Amino acid sequence: MIDFDFISPTKIYFGHNKEQLIGQICRSYGYKKVFIVIGQGSAIRTGLLNEVVDSLNEASVQHFLLEGVRANPTIDLCYRGIEEARVFMPDLILAIGGGSVIDTAKHIAAGYFYDGDSFDFHLYKATPEKALPVGVILTIAAAGSELSNSCVIQDDEKQIKRGFGSDLLRPVFVIENPKLTYGVPKMQTAYGVVDIMMHTIERYFNPSSENEPADGFAEALLKSVIKAAYTIVDNPLDYESRAVIMLLSSLSHNNLTSIGKTNTLYVHQLEHAISGVYPEVAHGAGLAVLFPAWAKYYVNCITDKFDRLARNVFNCRNKNKLENAKAGIAELEKLFAALGLPKTFKDLNIEEPDIDRMVELVTENGTKVIDCPNKPMDEEVVRTIFNNCR
Repeated sequence: MIDFDFISPTKIYFGHNKEQLIGQICRSYGYKKVFIVIGQGSAIRTGLLNEVVDSLNEASVQHFLLEGVRANPTIDLCYRGIEEARVFMPDLILAIGGGSVIDTAKHIAAGYFYDGDSFDFHLYKATPEKALPVGVILTIAAAGSELSNSCVIQDDEKQIKRGFGSDLLRPVFVIENPKLTYGVPKMQTAYGVVDIMMHTIERYFNPSSENEPADGFAEALLKSVIKAAYTIVDNPLDYESRAVIMLLSSLSHNNLTSIGKTNTLYVHQLEHAISGVYPEVAHGAGLAVLFPAWAKYYVNCITDKFDRLARNVFNCRNKNKLENAKAGIAELEKLFAALGLPKTFKDLNIEEPDIDRMVELVTENGTKVIDCPNKPMDEEVVRTIFNNCR
């Protein structure tokens, strides 16, 4: 176990109708002006936004609305949001949605106090020194941004999708009512399951000791997510399964499953290149295509850890470690198939993937090597994994 500092300051308001308390919650923190960020209309269509506005009005909390956040959120809307926030002068940025909306809110919160180009944060040219507080009403269980310090935004013109982390961006609170996810489409729910699992599995494959607490947390989280995922295939309105997935979305990305370890998300860096070049590709869809290809490449390099994953999470019992490790990967692919997830670039509607451009983005034109266990992920390895997704 390595030395670490762990922080997870976000208060979780979990359960039925908790979103109706948003006005009281804001007043309890002393917030009087709330800048609301939503996606492309679902919060309006479901009536959730009206409930939030009514609650804020009852608590005499002023509010302003920014709408239109898409999946793979763009820097252009963030720029606009920063400008409008500076006019409104809020004391809270409130995201109503999933990861894309939350990350947009986080960027606005950090960019509010920054005089330069706020995309500098994502290019690692600057670090936020101050940020507005962020609150969340979660409607999609997936990204875990509601408890994380990360913020991922993309620049479509430059084809760059990149995240940065700052504890200033950890939300002050999140409201989680599992029923708010009932209307999430089947495929979007499936993409969420993938993202939760990848946040956990990628941390799991970071180097660890034999008796690493974080690995035990990860295995328990994965087993619960898998069980819930199979349940909602047949019963998408199962409250307990939706509740499990929503809570574990949060816990998968607050560094609990990497506490005492390094925290490199290997496959996420590959996926950011895909949706950077092809922004119509959902993040979870890209991960679903990439992870089996990454796993099959690295199973010979990290056999012991893949074997442990297979035994402790998927209950595989082959005596040969390598064969057992491969059986675990097959069980994961079985789950992905049950969820109807894509397997190849063609399934993502990418007929001729621009492998060269994606390799450039991951490796920063050949200057960056990702430190995967036992075999660094260099330009050649990245290219091979992308080609294996055809």
